Amino acid sequence: MILSNTFSKTTDVEATKASSYVDDDLLQIDDLFREIFLRLPFRSLVRMKSVCKNWNSIISDLNINSAAGLFFQYSDVNTCYAYVPFSLDKSKDAPPFVNQINKYIKDSSGIRILQSCNGLMLCRSDRASKNHRKYYICNPTTKEYSTLPRLVGRGGFSRTIRGLNLAFDPSKSPYYKVVCVRELGLCRAKEHQYQFEVYSSDTDGGIWRKCGEPFTAQVNFKHGVCWNGAIHWISITGAGKSIYFNPFDELMMPKVMPTPPVSDGHFSTRNYYFGESHGHLHYIDVCRMVTGFKLYEMKKDYSEWFSKYRVDLSYVVGYDLFSICTVVRGKKEKDSFLVLQVNPGKLIRYNLVCGTFETICEASGSMVQVHHPFTGPEAEFPLQYIESLNRV
Repeated sequence: MILSNTFSKTTDVEATKASSYVDDDLLQIDDLFREIFLRLPFRSLVRMKSVCKNWNSIISDLNINSAAGLFFQYSDVNTCYAYVPFSLDKSKDAPPFVNQINKYIKDSSGIRILQSCNGLMLCRSDRASKNHRKYYICNPTTKEYSTLPRLVGRGGFSRTIRGLNLAFDPSKSPYYKVVCVRELGLCRAKEHQYQFEVYSSDTDGGIWRKCGEPFTAQVNFKHGVCWNGAIHWISITGAGKSIYFNPFDELMMPKVMPTPPVSDGHFSTRNYYFGESHGHLHYIDVCRMVTGFKLYEMKKDYSEWFSKYRVDLSYVVGYDLFSICTVVRGKKEKDSFLVLQVNPGKLIRYNLVCGTFETICEASGSMVQVHHPFTGPEAEFPLQYIESLNRV
């Protein structure tokens, strides 16, 4: 009997060791797959996700975000889309959502893209009335999307939605939050009051939650930019305060940040850009017919805007009108560039370090309607398409 127990214990120990060896081998194999997948094109990774559950899990957990091009949207009878890649390699396929978005998101009123954020896009019903609009989060690389809970006025909330913004930073969390800004009316000081409502993708049941107390502000809530997990709104008139709100912060109240330098001139004669790229928050403000300007960047501690680049476009655009479409920071400083529209339909990629430039698109027709220079605070900027494998 004693020999039997000894043999049984020995067998259990050996089985445990064998199991640990198997686990170690599997981890090493997964690490090897991970290194291989990091070197493959996005299109190949998307197809490989369907091979098996293990590959799907490994690929989905890869934190890969790469700025590939620009989405333009313009209104005809329906909202239409155009895509311009940053690369001059025309052999690359356009993203799957271009001009086919309604095949993936079933909405009888069409789809309008509101925001692009680190590979995910916030969309809404295009032609539906305000009370019947639906909102979606989609990944145009993987063709996946989810429908957000319906936004309705309740508990004293006004139905007036002034802005919806997506906050997503895959380097910090696999989950995203959507911030809704509602207008509550005028306060005693005759200023407009607002209230935040937040949806979290990691919350069971998927509900919108009222956050913080009512506040006043003088910014355009339609043009929020996500940076460091927070949504930022600027006062481009210089009259109000610029603010930011972090939906991951327990305080749940907006904070004041420095307002960027504002050039002289009316909105109709100004060309401004406000956006984020690779962990950098940028602002450009230039008057019409001026070809030299500064590109400003916000310091990480929110202490000030500083001049990151000086840009001279005199030999690029001459006397033509131009509009700033986007700024892309490269993994290496020498790979940073901005994209300009010079005349309707002509897009130029300008290197911010060495000053070289190249035409990446020269189109006509419907592209003319995509993005107009000097259209003021209500202008619709093109949206960056960032290749990503993040889940929605």
